[in-house]
Amino acid sequence: MDWFRPAPAAGQRPATVSVLSQADHEAVGSGVLLPRDRFLTCAHVVNCALGKEDTTCAERPTAASLKVLVHGPDGNAHAGTARLAVWIPPGATNGVEWDGDLAVLELVEPLPREVLPPRWRAMAEGQSVRAWHGSGLAATIATARVTSCDGRIGYVDGTSMTGVAIDHGYSGGPLWSGEADAVVGLVAAALTPPHHPVNGAPLAYSPRHVARRSWGIPWQRIRAELAGVGAQHVLDEPETGPEAEPETEPARQAADPVHRALAALLGRALADPARRADFARTVAGRCGHHHRADGSAPSVDEFARLLTTDGRALPALAEVLHPVDPHAVGELLAVGRMSGVARLLSPGELGELLTQLGTVPAATAARLPSVVRAALPLAELPGALLAGADWDSPDATLRTARIRALVEYLEGLRGDSRPVPDGTSGVPGLLRVVVYVAALCPPAPGDALRRWSTAVATRLGIHEAALEERRADAHEWALRQHAPAVAPRVLVRLTAHADRDGAHLYRLRMWCNEGAGPRRVCDGGDRLRGAAQAAEDILTVIEPLHRALPVGTRPVIELIVDREALEIPVDQWEWPGPAGLVPGMLGAEYPLVVNCPELMQRAGERFKAALRHRQRLLDDGGAVHIDRSTGGKNGVYALLMDQLDAAQATVDGVPADVRVDLVQVCLAMGVPVVLWDRGQDQDGESGSHAVRTIAGTPPRRLPETVRAYRAKTLGCPQTFLGRPVLAWSDADHELPRLELADPTEPS
Repeated sequence: MDWFRPAPAAGQRPATVSVLSQADHEAVGSGVLLPRDRFLTCAHVVNCALGKEDTTCAERPTAASLKVLVHGPDGNAHAGTARLAVWIPPGATNGVEWDGDLAVLELVEPLPREVLPPRWRAMAEGQSVRAWHGSGLAATIATARVTSCDGRIGYVDGTSMTGVAIDHGYSGGPLWSGEADAVVGLVAAALTPPHHPVNGAPLAYSPRHVARRSWGIPWQRIRAELAGVGAQHVLDEPETGPEAEPETEPARQAADPVHRALAALLGRALADPARRADFARTVAGRCGHHHRADGSAPSVDEFARLLTTDGRALPALAEVLHPVDPHAVGELLAVGRMSGVARLLSPGELGELLTQLGTVPAATAARLPSVVRAALPLAELPGALLAGADWDSPDATLRTARIRALVEYLEGLRGDSRPVPDGTSGVPGLLRVVVYVAALCPPAPGDALRRWSTAVATRLGIHEAALEERRADAHEWALRQHAPAVAPRVLVRLTAHADRDGAHLYRLRMWCNEGAGPRRVCDGGDRLRGAAQAAEDILTVIEPLHRALPVGTRPVIELIVDREALEIPVDQWEWPGPAGLVPGMLGAEYPLVVNCPELMQRAGERFKAALRHRQRLLDDGGAVHIDRSTGGKNGVYALLMDQLDAAQATVDGVPADVRVDLVQVCLAMGVPVVLWDRGQDQDGESGSHAVRTIAGTPPRRLPETVRAYRAKTLGCPQTFLGRPVLAWSDADHELPRLELADPTEPS
């Protein structure tokens, strides 16, 4: 291709590889492409992906393959499988440094032609470098400067205290020098501030602590290490002589059915060379490419090649061709979608959308995670994409980076699976989200977003009726947001497991219910984690909900458990946050209730009707108190059959081995609210201080009262005794059901 020429782009991002964990397919590190469909990463990243506890293990892995994502220059991610080819294990640690720690993997599936390995250059002191998290998200960019390099170790320091620091998950990724337009090394490790010797929490910040310092493996050492094991050949470029003729560009074009189809369509729509040249110059200008200025026109093959290598080129062509030939645009877009390269928006449409979203009111920006979940209830979105409370940050750079990462991900959701008129296109997920944002905005920014969505829908061939239907959905949703605020619920399906040492591990699946039913949160549900990690995952989901809530309203955590897990002490789980400043105990910070649907399912329909009846009488149906004198399961059964209107039960003053059985009887018989204390055997006549203190609270205030009591146990443990547990069953609250794969989600 010589009619179109890429414009110089020093400092652009190289193609990178996300190395995914075998357990939950979350990114554990990164890698850098090499020639011949190989990539280089750190050996400890491979160990981490395989789930090895000792990530410095020197033994060559025997696992057959790893799942990876290759991120091209246009931001598109290409899923693949990689097999280990070269293994240089981590060497002995010398303080905070070590030798070795390199691995080369071969990709099983061939990469798209536009995804090319970057150049390498020697690392040198003073170079400005960039790095990205293994997830590949653009918002994770970290900037640093090489402060020292001896050819073996290169230390890099963050250039400021704002933005993102190189940290866990960056290992194996490129240290990219924009000035050299090349990779100068791999990220190896980050130096962290000291931790508390007893509880392991990070110490409070001090100017004496290390900050934003990491080290990498320079290119000079990479070459030497690979040569030392006879693997220098992995750095060789493919041959380009006559013997490589079968792989020349024309031959590859002829073998590509998408390229052939696009070239044929271009040949019909832009048969006149002068007309083709006009459109080609416009597309090149909008996409940032240079082109010939000698009055010539590109061939249809060259034009088709641009459309299959630059993800924004096809939308840009559609944008300028649609007013004169909408039928040809529809055909081009239909074929272009099969390439896996074409993006949804043209550069101009993307720029205008980012500008509009960047100027929406702060209150609307803070609610973007909620808007996305409401607009795309079936899409399972990465938790990191929506986490955090900085959507309305005063830092315009941070805010724009977050919004861009969200928009670019949503571009990959091709449709919402709703019916549309015959012969028209489905409504993409991004367009549906923009419609919902517009519905929540004041008139001026809302009208601007509606004009934008109308123009893009017209260009995409979306029927006006389909767009109006989505707008009606969005309008109804927005009206509900002005109703009195109801505390959102974070539903956590919790299952407990034990490892070989008897340590407790947990699997979580999470949903958010902000009033429109449970919306799934991507949370690595198959991954086992300890209590602290589980608390962090739950708090990460809760955090963005705060910005959309009025003062005084707190999200409720609803644990969905089986009957053996009713007394897991989730309310005591802590995560002090990245800075270690605030304890962050779940049950003290948020109302936390347990729900055991299994018991109601086992009890049958007759007690489901009892649950609905008792729940209708929640405010005035009264309460029953169960203690030693009640007389075991039979006594509880008799009491509840006598008190058919009772909507609340307290279980107190019974031995621990009996207590859970009695609680289960209450829940199975349809008592919607049950309070007990798991913290003691309660053999004494006085029973539980916690139950005595909390009992008598109006039922609807119980979750907050129990939360406040749990908080008091932290400050005055000798006065506020016990560990109260509140079970809450609500027939009107929708529980998560069986979920099928979302057909709009990229595979």
